[in-house]
Amino acid sequence: MHRLQSPQAVAYATMNPDHQPHHAFLEHTGEERLLVHSPTLAGLFTESARALAQLQGVTDSTPAEAEWRPVEVTATDSAGLLVEWLNELIFLAERERWVPMEFKIDLMTPTRLRVWGRGPTLADPPSRVKAATRHGLEVVRHDAGYRGEVVLDV
Repeated sequence: MHRLQSPQAVAYATMNPDHQPHHAFLEHTGEERLLVHSPTLAGLFTESARALAQLQGVTDSTPAEAEWRPVEVTATDSAGLLVEWLNELIFLAERERWVPMEFKIDLMTPTRLRVWGRGPTLADPPSRVKAATRHGLEVVRHDAGYRGEVVLDV
């Protein structure tokens, strides 16, 4: 798990010469602060989901027999959409013990996301993450793509 503390470390984490989606967890008292970078908005959302699974302790790969399942969320803007997306995934992990690790974006707008996900069904629900919050929430477009920041209540 990537954990950053200093501004210099954060600046280093934003450099990605291959322009691949990546994430890091930043020091934040009593919570986890997630920073995600991606060249596309869709990549920002799928990388955020992978980071959430990592934080929940899910390291299982997707079983070959796992079926694709739809997940759809709406919000008033892309930052709100990120919170709704993560909270829906937290709900599915707690309620159905399902954690998607692979994704196919079916529809992506700044206010609506429809994804097909595939992942393991766990023996027990992960209990590490309670919710994604609006505290410090940000989704910003920049020269290299998108940067998202969200605080997770653990």
